[in-house]
Amino acid sequence: MDINEVIKMALQKSLKAKSTEIDAGSYDLDGTRVIIDLSGKLSKGEAEWHTPTTSIPTIATLALAFKLLGIQRERFMETLEVAMNAALANDDQAEEYVTVFNADYSRCEEKVRQSLKALPKVRHEGKVYTKDVEADVVINAGPALVASALVGVP
Repeated sequence: MDINEVIKMALQKSLKAKSTEIDAGSYDLDGTRVIIDLSGKLSKGEAEWHTPTTSIPTIATLALAFKLLGIQRERFMETLEVAMNAALANDDQAEEYVTVFNADYSRCEEKVRQSLKALPKVRHEGKVYTKDVEADVVINAGPALVASALVGVP
């Protein structure tokens, strides 16, 4: 592994945790030097295989289901609208709503989970863990960046 990649990852993780805001606009960074002091420990886990539930294109999936249902399409859309509104209103209310109108909600949910398990697995890079990673950034700003900051115009 290239040490530069490890340093970039540590810096990214460290700075991601810190909130920084700048005004909208373009900033000229030519001639800007940045010195970074890193400390702490970074580790990366092994790659994992999982079902890509968050990668399923929702609209395309629902449109395909709508097409495949044939004569049941209109009922499907009515049911889908009720379910989406209930789910958006509040997760607890959605579950309660489904439980009231469908005594076997947990069986239905399990059926959906089983269907998801049948999807092909995709490889997901291992998680990156940082323990006490700190980044102290010392910036020696170039003349263009200093001038734009003094004028107040990005």
